[in-house]
Amino acid sequence: MGRKSVFYYLKRGKFAKAASLLHPGCHQGPNRTALNRYPEFFAAPAPDARRILSFGCSTGEECVTLAEYFPKAEIVGADINPVILLQARKHRSDRIRFVYASDRILSGLGGFDAIFCMAVLRSAGHYPFEIFEERALFLETLLRPGGLLVIHNSYRFGDIARKDSYETVPVDAPRDIGSFLPEGVTDVEPDGSIFRKIKSPRAHKRDEADNKTDCPCPA
Repeated sequence: MGRKSVFYYLKRGKFAKAASLLHPGCHQGPNRTALNRYPEFFAAPAPDARRILSFGCSTGEECVTLAEYFPKAEIVGADINPVILLQARKHRSDRIRFVYASDRILSGLGGFDAIFCMAVLRSAGHYPFEIFEERALFLETLLRPGGLLVIHNSYRFGDIARKDSYETVPVDAPRDIGSFLPEGVTDVEPDGSIFRKIKSPRAHKRDEADNKTDCPCPA
């Protein structure tokens, strides 16, 4: 059976799905989400985060969950589908806001302590690695040095050009799907989903050297 048309979904009242087909920037059609959908990742080591981005927030349940895990943080939910953004507005509060996910708007809000991109950069059909890499590289420009980038259920972040600017934060969590791989890559070993942005390669090396210096030496 082929891909269903916009009119198919409009006739059935599925306006968010229809909007995703009309908008070339939408990464996927389904808007599946739930409260506390990824507890292992939401409990990631960023207790002092003050500004958090939920990229591809859908109808906002992820933002509500993040506000509970990070009680001191401002939560920004961003999505490119205007219909589901309207649905998400019911979750607005003094700590939760929603914005349209254009590059211009998000660039003006940059400097996040953590960015969650959960099962967004993928598709039931073919999702080109080039699009994943371009979006992942854009997201990392919104992250402050030392912040966390959480990309789950998509391609491996370790395959993109800026991987050396991050260190992996271990987490024991299941994956909904197998790892997507760029064309020509056969290594299927996952590389994690949580990555901490290194302040700068030079500063990172200096911190490592300081840690070694601070270690007690044997007599």
